[in-house]
Amino acid sequence: MTDVVVGMNTDAFITSKTLISLTKMFNAYPEDFQSRLIMVEGGCADFAGTRNRLVREFLATGIEWLLIVDSDMAWEPEDWKRLRDSADEQHPIVGGTYFVDNEPLRPCCVIFGKDGKKFTPVLHEDSPELLQVSASCVGFGLIHRDVFYKSAEPESDHEWFEHGWRSPGGETMPEDYCFCGRVAAAGIPVYINTKVRVGHLKSRIIGWNDYQEEKDG
Repeated sequence: MTDVVVGMNTDAFITSKTLISLTKMFNAYPEDFQSRLIMVEGGCADFAGTRNRLVREFLATGIEWLLIVDSDMAWEPEDWKRLRDSADEQHPIVGGTYFVDNEPLRPCCVIFGKDGKKFTPVLHEDSPELLQVSASCVGFGLIHRDVFYKSAEPESDHEWFEHGWRSPGGETMPEDYCFCGRVAAAGIPVYINTKVRVGHLKSRIIGWNDYQEEKDG
């Protein structure tokens, strides 16, 4: 993996912890990020639209890999290294593991059962490093450009990400899940790396230890 670009959607607000994480990663692995950063302004009002614009700007470059980073993430350079080393031709889309600030906390991924109903996997220390899921949020997701070519719906105004997409069970799903659904429909497996444990900045930094403590408590 010789060159990766970071892609970020922002509504003009980026947490200081995200900027510090970016700086530390760029300084630790400058050879990986010769192209550095693509930023697309726009927030939740048209999240699918700004995600799609980010992809189009990425595809206009000759770069092979896009690391999507949301503006409320915190991580260490070692998280990037582990994510990078787990992505390859057989695993062209791999996301880091982070959690939604719900009650209870839950991983930002789902698996669809044969009946179309979704469930959230329970993660443990001994979970496989690469866990295949049906859909995942890609707020710290490494994706090869071919994934976008193979999963695009060019007749749609939202080629990859779309608001209001419904799961096989009929539930309305987030924009990132729509993208992963299209990726899976194209025959490409979606993975999370359970050892890449990213902090999610909400009212507090939500991380792996918070999830484990709540789950086991």
